[in-house]
Amino acid sequence: MLVAVVSFNLAQRKDPLLSALAAASAAAPFDVLAVAVQELAPFAEQMRRSHATRLSPAMRRIVAAFDSELAGAAACVAALEHGAVGLAVWARPSACPAQPPIHAKTALGPLALSSKAAVAVALRLGSSSTVAFVSAHLPAGTGPAADRARNRAFWDAAARLHFAGRSLFDCQSVFFAGDLNYRAGLSASFADDGLRRAMRCNAAFPAFTEPAVAFRPTYKLLASGAYDPRRTPAWCDRILTYTRHNHAAPPTSDDSSALITCLRYWSLPIAGSDHLPVYARFCLDLPHLSSHDHHPDTPAIADPLREYHLALGFVADRAAGTAHYLLTDPAALLLLLAVLAAILLLMTT
Repeated sequence: MLVAVVSFNLAQRKDPLLSALAAASAAAPFDVLAVAVQELAPFAEQMRRSHATRLSPAMRRIVAAFDSELAGAAACVAALEHGAVGLAVWARPSACPAQPPIHAKTALGPLALSSKAAVAVALRLGSSSTVAFVSAHLPAGTGPAADRARNRAFWDAAARLHFAGRSLFDCQSVFFAGDLNYRAGLSASFADDGLRRAMRCNAAFPAFTEPAVAFRPTYKLLASGAYDPRRTPAWCDRILTYTRHNHAAPPTSDDSSALITCLRYWSLPIAGSDHLPVYARFCLDLPHLSSHDHHPDTPAIADPLREYHLALGFVADRAAGTAHYLLTDPAALLLLLAVLAAILLLMTT
């Protein structure tokens, strides 16, 4: 089965980027296509809707752009979002899952704000293989403290993304994509890449693998296409894979017996964001995925104030989103002022 995965931080831009992304993503053959997006709309606008059950207008535009490009050749089998992080999956008729997908999402921002988040969908592909796709936006920043925050955010996501009682590591295969925000240090060399350091010492993404990175840094670009001289270029946008088969010695991209074989991993030359999208095509060998292989233990997240943080995040999301709505919609602001004036008038009479 051919699986294609694309990840793009849209930098809160809108339609022009979507057409180019959809055209580039649909150009190569695939059976299943997963589209992971971050900053799909202004943060405050999305935070106001972070707990909504319906897709936001921004996410609906993304789905519509790909539906238009695919022209019925593949059906959207799952679409979800949390905050400004979204994920949608298309499948051709021969690969459509027999059972409904299972969705999961969690906030990863400070105090459970949805400014950073992870969303996931688990699909039953083949006769008994559960394959998960994840879109994530991890904390930004440079230095050791920021690296630790990103590592913790990964474990936070791994602990809280559940599919009907199954954890992320219980899935036979996982495709994890997004703006992971790891930086390359002052050298701007991939040899100093923070994600590779974290993976080598199992500080994050244990048993995950990444194909060889042969593309230029994906962040931070100016409108001209040049790198921002105020930032050290970095490979923030990545696609990683995991299988439960022989996780102690993960297959490599050039291993012909691997259960997930990478056919190509590159960045797409789409201008307009301060990030470049990354795209990967894989061959997924479903018949040999086993549900009985051992998998890494997910460490418990010591967070006794988790429920408090969730409630605080819900309130903060709504407050930020409502403030944005009032400041950008004059009619709504005038209506609020009229209501407040009426209340004051009633209180003084």
